[in-house]
Amino acid sequence: MKKVFILPLVGIALTAVSFITPPNPLVGRWQQLYKGATALFVFRADSTFDVFINNKAFTHGTYFVRQDTLGMADVSCNKAYYGTYKLGFYAPDSVRFVTIRDTCKGRNGDLHNFTVGRRSADAVNKAKP
Repeated sequence: MKKVFILPLVGIALTAVSFITPPNPLVGRWQQLYKGATALFVFRADSTFDVFINNKAFTHGTYFVRQDTLGMADVSCNKAYYGTYKLGFYAPDSVRFVTIRDTCKGRNGDLHNFTVGRRSADAVNKAKP
């Protein structure tokens, strides 16, 4: 009798856990030197992002992460059009963007095979773009 009661409870618990969304691995600040300039990406939990080049605002927009795919739309291309990129995490603090589909030449040209590293907490507190 106890087994009959426990089995459905285990099934319900597993079903409930499967609907929990994992934390977004991109939230935070990511940086890389690019063409002689410092590129800083700030991804927020509310699905917005900013990009700074040498501490000056460059572009901003919205993004989503689904499993290993990043979708992003920004004001420099079309806020309604999302380019998609495969996320390749080499470590929790290093990720590469590889184009899946993006017809925005400027964004795609800059982001294809682009690797960024997560900023440390100390560096985040010192730089405030």
